[in-house]
Amino acid sequence: MSKQRKSNFRKQTVSDAKRQKRQASSYGYLNLPKGVKVFSLKEKTREILLDILPYVVTDSNHPDRDSDEGRAVPDSLWYKRPFKIHRNVGSDNNSVVCLSSVKKKCPICVYVADQRRQGVDWDDLKDIAAKDRNLYVVRPIDSDDHDEVVHIWDMSHYLFQNELTDQLEENEENGIFPDLEEGTTLKIKFRWKTLGKNSYPETRDISFEEREQQYTEDILDEVPNLDEILNILSYKELDAKFLEMENEAAEEDDDVTETDDEPTRQRKTVEPKDEEEKDDKPKRTRTKPSKEEKKDKCPHGLKFGKDCARDKICDECDLWDVCDEEQEKQEK
Repeated sequence: MSKQRKSNFRKQTVSDAKRQKRQASSYGYLNLPKGVKVFSLKEKTREILLDILPYVVTDSNHPDRDSDEGRAVPDSLWYKRPFKIHRNVGSDNNSVVCLSSVKKKCPICVYVADQRRQGVDWDDLKDIAAKDRNLYVVRPIDSDDHDEVVHIWDMSHYLFQNELTDQLEENEENGIFPDLEEGTTLKIKFRWKTLGKNSYPETRDISFEEREQQYTEDILDEVPNLDEILNILSYKELDAKFLEMENEAAEEDDDVTETDDEPTRQRKTVEPKDEEEKDDKPKRTRTKPSKEEKKDKCPHGLKFGKDCARDKICDECDLWDVCDEEQEKQEK
């Protein structure tokens, strides 16, 4: 008779059930609350009516926080959750949340900044550089494709928030739009663009219309906390995932260093496109910025001390060193 095997089913089955539940509620880099859907547009949708609802902020490091104004501070109501992502990370080409989204040092951003300092062209790095996005809580109105319930909208900053910001600057009265009792419905018009085989919507116009019905604070019980939805990896986890991608490239190039144990792959440095570019490109020096320089804003409309090396225009900017140094201080 064989020896009876002991099992630990009580613990293991419960643990597995929790794992399945986490996976079922996961949507890429988002951890969705039970019953909450992601808002998405059917291809070629030209217009949509949305109520953007506020949520109760809990993150003391919210990117939009302004303590003097009381904006996006804990326990206040705010309408968006800015964050950044890195695309095509790891062997599975996943999108991951940049740790700068929670004001932490990000290994991928460190790598990009280091490569820029070494003279690597922006075009060789922009695909892995951080991209700005925002989360919103939206309720579609009179839509044939959506239920009139709260959804989470994950949208590129460039493709929506830029246009919204322009509209609010033109008429500050429209800033009331997310208010529960006095807010407005946004009529958003899109143009569709194509990149390769994929098409995507870009906001071309936003108008603010009177709501058919306003909200009470009871709706906040249905509104998810946008501060808790992002799937944030640790520095170590994100670095390992990024290194996994580089290791795969290293294997293709046979760039492997053998040791007595097992092969270890060195993080590859992206070189400038050719030797001529390397020789002609002026080397940047680390200079101590003057007090006057520190007060300067980005001359190209980006965020000084935050968006260094984010755009090709940064290549020729006279404030690159000062901006880069300020960004490093903020990341520490």
